[in-house]
Amino acid sequence: MIRKESQFTILVVDDAQENVSILERLLRSENYNVLKAFSADEARGILVSQNVDLLLLDVNMPVQDGYSFCKELREIERFELLPIIFITAVDRESGFQEAINNGGDDFISKPFNKKELVAKIKAFKRIKNLQDELLKEKLRYEKEMKAARKVQEQLIPLKSIEWNGIKASTYFHPLFQIGGDFVDIWIEGDKLHAVIADCSGHGPSAALVGVIFKMQLMHTGYGDSLVDKITTLRKNLKGVLPEDYFITFVYVTIDSQGFMEYIKCGHPEPILYSNGEVITLPGLSPMIVDVDLKLSDSICNKQLERGSTLLLYTDGLEEATNQDLEMVGTDGLSRIFQASLEEEHSDLFKNIIGGVLEFCGDMPPEDDMAMICIKF
Repeated sequence: MIRKESQFTILVVDDAQENVSILERLLRSENYNVLKAFSADEARGILVSQNVDLLLLDVNMPVQDGYSFCKELREIERFELLPIIFITAVDRESGFQEAINNGGDDFISKPFNKKELVAKIKAFKRIKNLQDELLKEKLRYEKEMKAARKVQEQLIPLKSIEWNGIKASTYFHPLFQIGGDFVDIWIEGDKLHAVIADCSGHGPSAALVGVIFKMQLMHTGYGDSLVDKITTLRKNLKGVLPEDYFITFVYVTIDSQGFMEYIKCGHPEPILYSNGEVITLPGLSPMIVDVDLKLSDSICNKQLERGSTLLLYTDGLEEATNQDLEMVGTDGLSRIFQASLEEEHSDLFKNIIGGVLEFCGDMPPEDDMAMICIKF
């Protein structure tokens, strides 16, 4: 909602009483609220205690001049977008560039033209109102994202399972409040089941695709073979997945003796640590939206040895990039994984993320990150 002029507050800062009085009369005649300050220190106190929509600032003031005060304000997040117009007797040719360099938005020379000043204030008022509306939308969006995050945490809770000497746990960290990665582990019949998936995109749309994936995963037959589960999953998803979206995933089952079956559908290769060595587990299958290949040819198996650890992960970890545009890659992640395992009494997920972030340096990750760790 756009505010009326009477709700728009202007702070006039000038050490000359007569200048402040002239500006005050002019602005009040235009129905603006006017606050007055005769030094940068007085203005600072007003700005932190009251809402100000626009600042009219003189340059030549004792103790602290207008340029340095403006620069100081721009370093404070609250005042980064506050419209600041310099109104001063300083020569325009030399003063304008100095004003802009120190964070000012505009410059008016004294003696000023009344119509020019009023026109500039109205222009900045429109900009300020638009900024305020955008800020309200941003705050509303962030509130909705926090609520959506709580819902996603209920749909994709972090889990830890101990079953027949096998320990399994999940990790999920979205790039934004919510994300498109999916992780789940559960016991079904005489096997541990683990699924990790990556839905295309980021944020709310990818999260909703993740919900679709979970709902269809829940509708696979209890006790069905891995081939039958994937066949059902593919068939159901083909009818409900939005156009131009796709899902990659790894589905693993492990029995109490460590016999593992898995299918890798367009997803990064699982990493296995066994007998002091790290290997990647191959597998070839189409992404979830492609239903034409024979699934029986895509099911892989592996007998796990006691003491081995399996890592499933989404590509946000291996595709994390440093300042030289080098990616962590599968080999780099394998080294981070092995180093993390060899640290005694430590949090594996925390160490892996720490290793990835150390590699990235000042470059923040640009994708969701999820993992499942299974220790046999």
